Amino acid sequence: MRTPPVMILGLVLSPAGFVLILVSTVAPAWRDVSNIPTDALDTVLHQGLWEICREKESVRETTCGVADVAYFQHQVLGLSRGLMIAGLVVTALGVLLSSLGVRCWTQHPNLAVSGAGGVVLGVGGVLTLIAVSWYTDKLQALPNSAAGQSLSVGYSIVLGFIGGCLEILGGLSLAFSFGKLCEQQRAKAKPYVQKKKEAQRPAKLYPRGISNPVQVVDIPAESAPSAPWDADL
Repeated sequence: MRTPPVMILGLVLSPAGFVLILVSTVAPAWRDVSNIPTDALDTVLHQGLWEICREKESVRETTCGVADVAYFQHQVLGLSRGLMIAGLVVTALGVLLSSLGVRCWTQHPNLAVSGAGGVVLGVGGVLTLIAVSWYTDKLQALPNSAAGQSLSVGYSIVLGFIGGCLEILGGLSLAFSFGKLCEQQRAKAKPYVQKKKEAQRPAKLYPRGISNPVQVVDIPAESAPSAPWDADL
């Protein structure tokens, strides 16, 4: 049996989503703080889950390791870290199960394993979306020690949203394996009734040819030639 296209789609989307979630987790760009009164106008703070980087846009100079105790100790940040790590672990497990289930190197995929991998991928995507959505909702409420007047969403949030959506789509694509599995189970449970072959009739009962007893065209028979008469003589 050839691998269904919907399963191949899920197998392509899930690793792509995993990479985006990984970049979103480690990149220091969840919140951008600009217009800082105590710093230069071109200075932007890129705040992530693990570190903060200061960038001077005019000279393209970036310095990481900026300390901000109030920011890193906030409850939203700690929970977002936990959810993103959990999402990464669950997504990695889902990718592994999906690869073992689809088994493109064989003719018959394991539909149960691939479907389970799709469910796990969906859970990983949901965990990621919860983390980035919650952080975005609390963006303005997080501590702003630099007193920046402009707070905006960083690219890590965007990557997290896209990665989570890809995992959910990939999980749904692989979850269709359960439907194919149910069809196979119903086909096995349905009893197969073999039709009885009709007894062949002996050949002598069949006519060997077709004859028409009725003469379709009646052609008058030729009359015998009559003897000549000398009546006129």
